[in-house]
Amino acid sequence: MKPHLLGLHHDHLDGSMPIARALPELYELSGVPIPFEIAINADDQDELAKLFRDVHVKLVQKFSLVTRALQTEESIRFAVREYARARRKEGHTYVETYLAPQYHTARGLTMREVARAFVDEAQSVDLGIGIRVFPHICIGREADVETGMEIARIALEFDGEAALNLVCDEAEHPPEKHLSAFRLTFGSKVKRDCHAGEWVAKEPASTYAQRLMKNVRTALFDLKCDGVGHAIPLADHPDIMKYMADHGIRVSGCPLSNLTCGAVKTLEELRIPEILHRNVRYTLNPDDDFFLPAMPEVIERCDEVFHFTETEVAQLESNVFAGAFAR
Repeated sequence: MKPHLLGLHHDHLDGSMPIARALPELYELSGVPIPFEIAINADDQDELAKLFRDVHVKLVQKFSLVTRALQTEESIRFAVREYARARRKEGHTYVETYLAPQYHTARGLTMREVARAFVDEAQSVDLGIGIRVFPHICIGREADVETGMEIARIALEFDGEAALNLVCDEAEHPPEKHLSAFRLTFGSKVKRDCHAGEWVAKEPASTYAQRLMKNVRTALFDLKCDGVGHAIPLADHPDIMKYMADHGIRVSGCPLSNLTCGAVKTLEELRIPEILHRNVRYTLNPDDDFFLPAMPEVIERCDEVFHFTETEVAQLESNVFAGAFAR
């Protein structure tokens, strides 16, 4: 039985299909030449997606094909509007989208100006087209500690109207690196999220799952996150599932992203029904549907594997709103 999902919790703006479609316009707005790789494939989304294969390798460099088109306030605002319109057309009424200011300063914008354009436009689109866009101001975790703290201070300025998130290379930069940034938000209205339990260094293989789960625990107990992205080994840890359920901490799962990128060998490894049975606020998400499977395929393939029951479908549908960060 397939869920009818009206929202997303894990959706990177610069990795989304709406932005992929708008790249020629975004490059024009940014006033920079469109890269050869984009120009020759502008009308072929499959070819564009191939540029991002093996996404965990040279992650920031690959995303620069998109982020270099988002270097002005006008282009950032345009991107948010196009994203919101596209997601609403797909049937969503609530979405949370991610942007890391550090990647958008190449042409003179400050990180504060980037964040302001992003958050202001997200709030303004709420008023007109029937979709709530809740922004996550993200730390690209390869940033140094002081940059991470600066981004956290910027997130605080929005007084809970934007979340703080930790994204990108988990293997090289575990969550504790940016603990000082997250501590700045303790006691504030800012919601905290973190990509954790997605991927770590392959060796030693004997401790791989243990190291994945260590990052999830760090996100929960040290960074005090209100949500965790991915959390692949969660079903093996009843104590952590109980803690998350008791505290209303959500998991923004990205099953087909995990499968496509090789983080799991089969979808069965994720054991989503078991997580739902523990009353964890687990949701299904695309992650980056520019080059990873989009939501219709995510829902279709997960249902093929897990054969969701009526109760599980109801949970997946209601978790979109029960786990929402927007007030």
